[in-house]
Amino acid sequence: MKLAGSSILTLQALGIAGYFLNILFLAGMMRGRVAGRKRSGAIFIPPLVICLLLLMSITEVCRYVTSDSVPSEFEKFAEKLSAPLCIGIEFVMTIVWGVLWLRQELNIIGRLTPQSLEDGLNSMPDGVAFVSSKGVPLLVNSTMQRLFRESMGSPYFDIRDFEYSMQNQALIVGCSADIHGKGYYLHLSDGSVWDIQKSLMMIDGRKVWELLAYDVTERYRKSLELEERNVHLEEVNRSIRNYTREMNAIIREEEVLAAKIRIHDDVGRALLALKSYLIRGGDREDLIEMWQFTAGLLSGENTPDDSADPIGALKEAADAVGVKLILNGDIPRKLRKLIAIAIHECLTNTVKHADGSELTVDITDEDGIVTVVFTNDGKPPEGEISESGGLKSLRSTVEQFRGEMEIASEPRFMLTIRVSGKE
Repeated sequence: MKLAGSSILTLQALGIAGYFLNILFLAGMMRGRVAGRKRSGAIFIPPLVICLLLLMSITEVCRYVTSDSVPSEFEKFAEKLSAPLCIGIEFVMTIVWGVLWLRQELNIIGRLTPQSLEDGLNSMPDGVAFVSSKGVPLLVNSTMQRLFRESMGSPYFDIRDFEYSMQNQALIVGCSADIHGKGYYLHLSDGSVWDIQKSLMMIDGRKVWELLAYDVTERYRKSLELEERNVHLEEVNRSIRNYTREMNAIIREEEVLAAKIRIHDDVGRALLALKSYLIRGGDREDLIEMWQFTAGLLSGENTPDDSADPIGALKEAADAVGVKLILNGDIPRKLRKLIAIAIHECLTNTVKHADGSELTVDITDEDGIVTVVFTNDGKPPEGEISESGGLKSLRSTVEQFRGEMEIASEPRFMLTIRVSGKE
C-alpha cells in the first residue's frame, strides 16, 4: 500500500514517530557535544538525515492528500513510497538509535571528561579547590564549598578571604582556626576539625593554587588526649623526682638516726650492766671493756658493729645485765630485725622497771601470721602502761611492718606482736 493511499490517521502516526526519532537523534548529537566527545555525537548525523527525509516525505504526502493543490516533483516521489517500508525504516532507525545511544554511554563512562572529573571530585569526602594566581576559582568541589559556606557564611568561594579569616580569627561565630606548620586546623560549629593545606602548582606554565581539606576530627581528638597524657606524665615524673630527693634525704636521716640509736643502745646496755654489777656483782673486767668500747663510740674512735647478729648481741647484752633470755620458736628471717628491736625494748624495761631476771619470748606461726609474746618474771606494772619513748617507737616500727601490737599490764606485763611472716 502506497503512502498516497493510506489513511490520514496512518500518515499522522508515521509522522509523529518520525518526529520523535529526529528528536532522539538530535539529543544524541547534543549529548556528545556536552560530554566533550564531538565524534561520538557525529555518528548520529547519518540516521538523522534519513529520519529527516522520511519525515519530510510523510509531511508532503499528508499535505497533498488533505489539499487540492497540484503535487510537486518531490510529492510525486513521496506518494510512491510504501507505507510498510516507512514503518520498517522507522523501526530500524529506532534500533539504530538505541545501539548508538548505548555505545555513546559506554564511551562517556569509560573516558575522563570535564563533567566526569567534576562529578568525581564532588563525590570525594575531602575538600579540593583550584584557584588561579589572581584568585579566580577554577574548580571547587562540593566539600570545599560547604566548608567555606559554614565557616565564612558566604556561598562565593574566595581563597584570599578564606585564608585571611583563618589567620586573623575572623570566621563566623562557632568556628575557629589554629595555625600549624604551613597549614591550618579549621574547627567548625558541628565539632569537626579539618586540616587545610595550600600549595602552588604549575600547569601549562601557569601558576595555580591548590587548596586541600582533610577531615582529621578523630586524629585531632587523639592528639589532644596524647598532649594531656604527656602533661600528666610530666607531672608524675616531677613528683617522682621530688619523691626521690625526699627519699634520699630520709634515707640519710634514717642512717644517722640508726647510728644514734645504736650508740644509744650500747650506752644504755653499758649503764644497765653497771647497774647490775652494783646490785648483783659480776665480772669487773667485762664491765670495764664494755665501758671502754662505749667511750670509744662517744668519741668517734669506734663504730657500731652492724655485721653482728642482733639476736646474738642481745643475748650477750642480757647476760651482761644479769637477765636470762629465753627464745621459744623460730624467728622468721623477714622479721628478725623487728623482733630484735622488740627484745631490746623489753630487755630494757625488764631491768629498768620490773627488776626482773628472766625475759621469755614465745614465737608461733599460724597460717603465715607470726605471733610474738614477751613476758618477764619481774614486778607487774603499777596501773596502765603509758606508751612513750621506746614503746611508742616500737609500735611505729611494728606498723611499718603492717603488724599489730598489744600491751597488757594484768596480771603481769605481756607485750604481743602479730605480723605476717610471708616472704
